[in-house]
Amino acid sequence: MFARMKTLSIVLGLVVVCLTLSATAMASDFDKKTIITTNQPLEIPGQVVLPAGKYVMKLADLGSSRNVVQVFNADETKLYATVMGIPDYRPEAPEKPEISLYETEKGNPYAIREWFYRGSNYGIEFPGADRASKYASDSTIKSIVERNLEKRHLTPKNGAKIRVAVDDHVITLSGTVPSLKLMREAEEQARHAGNGVLVENHLSVADVRKSDEQLAQEVSHAIRMYPRYDIFDWIEGTVHNGVVTLTGAVREPYRKTDYVRLVEEVAGVKQIENEVRVLPLSTFDDQIRYAVYRAIYRDPQFRTYLIGPNPPIHIVVENGKVTLKGMVATRMEKQLAEMNVRTGVMAFEVNNDLQVEKLG
Repeated sequence: MFARMKTLSIVLGLVVVCLTLSATAMASDFDKKTIITTNQPLEIPGQVVLPAGKYVMKLADLGSSRNVVQVFNADETKLYATVMGIPDYRPEAPEKPEISLYETEKGNPYAIREWFYRGSNYGIEFPGADRASKYASDSTIKSIVERNLEKRHLTPKNGAKIRVAVDDHVITLSGTVPSLKLMREAEEQARHAGNGVLVENHLSVADVRKSDEQLAQEVSHAIRMYPRYDIFDWIEGTVHNGVVTLTGAVREPYRKTDYVRLVEEVAGVKQIENEVRVLPLSTFDDQIRYAVYRAIYRDPQFRTYLIGPNPPIHIVVENGKVTLKGMVATRMEKQLAEMNVRTGVMAFEVNNDLQVEKLG
């Protein structure tokens, strides 16, 4: 998967595709001081491009961290870069200092990816290793995308059969994933691969052989489990050939997005049409909401409904108009709920859309 990544066991005079890079480990293992000599420009990702020459790379003398790398000129009189590295690990310790580079387009500098000191299983990954240099070749971008996908477990083992192609910094994703959430995550990882890349997402959700009724049950369960789904929101919808259409009303704009994210996690949902309305902010409507709540749930007939985490009678208020949504056990309860609101609440209008539970 990383065929185009250059792993250089750094010894004097090593040549890789016209790049001559050499390093010598110095006596102090504490700061892992390493002398680097290169005959071509070398990029410290996100920091600086070093011209051909000799440099010193070592750990900064900071008691609180062993992951800060500093790069100096040969006599350490000029600091070129300070990098907060990411701890890395490999099963086998190298006998000599070892640096991994990403290959770039011809004529552009190589970028450092990893640095391991001699005799140590623990090294440093340079930030930006999951992002391509602006000089990166298509093959390098492809490797980075694949690596990012693997880090997020977007692999065939986990049901994500993703193919990656890159042409002139345009990344094309194709194949199948288990859910819309993973489709979105795969695109995000591709976009994160480098500055200036474009992503064409041709992924689709894999067929999980669920009926629309099964999907509807799973979607309904996902929404009910949302901790902010309360009696003042109402979400309903339909499922047809794997396409979920959400309708209803919510009090906060972010909840409209949250409900979509919840449905995206349901395996087998192929598309979501979000027709949920955001109710206007209104102190008057808020007063009506709590008045309706008291009128209904303080009645002994409905107190048992408060035992569960999600009471079945929902209250939607918009511009002074009340709509009762949800389900009750009997027709008498439906009539009683409406009567309590009409006699106990100053509302412009009361609509009773409660459903009566079908028994047996």
